Amino acid sequence: MNITQSKSLCHQFAITSCAVSALCFVNPVQAATTLPKSPWQSHASLKSSQVSPIYHQQWRQSDYKYCPILAIANHSSVNIKTAQSRAANFSGGFAVAYDLKNYKGRPLRSAYGVANAGTTSKRDLYQGWAYRKNYADGSYVTLGREGNNPQGKMLAYLVLDNGCFYNIWSQLSSEHLQKMIGQLRYVN
Repeated sequence: MNITQSKSLCHQFAITSCAVSALCFVNPVQAATTLPKSPWQSHASLKSSQVSPIYHQQWRQSDYKYCPILAIANHSSVNIKTAQSRAANFSGGFAVAYDLKNYKGRPLRSAYGVANAGTTSKRDLYQGWAYRKNYADGSYVTLGREGNNPQGKMLAYLVLDNGCFYNIWSQLSSEHLQKMIGQLRYVN
């Protein structure tokens, strides 16, 4: 190797090292600005009168009152007109399920719903689902089939930046579940 080749190799190494260093030291504030805003962050909070009263009833009985209510508005496009909201069992947390009296010719209990399950961290969530989304406010969503069962209902895990952990589910379709996530709002 001659001196010219050696200088060129050193120059390439220096440039590569600087580029790699720049990637390693990305400003987290700058990185967060490239993430999309969450639906609950980018829209106004709902009034209590705009959601099923079951949300507040269940939240008041919850062990996790420090977790905000995330709900679907009564007149949201994802709410099926004939759906009946009801309290759902969710140990320690709060949950609202929506039942359909007639879905494909039969009743469908817990067709979809929203539940708070306390708190967790993103690293403790199931990581086997392909759909994962980070939001600018620190929220994280992952979704897939419950139990990885091809016939299982669609289930999403949502963790807010404060660690509050929610289950959102739909037996209707993946598309319905994703629309539900897009329609979730904080409730005053």
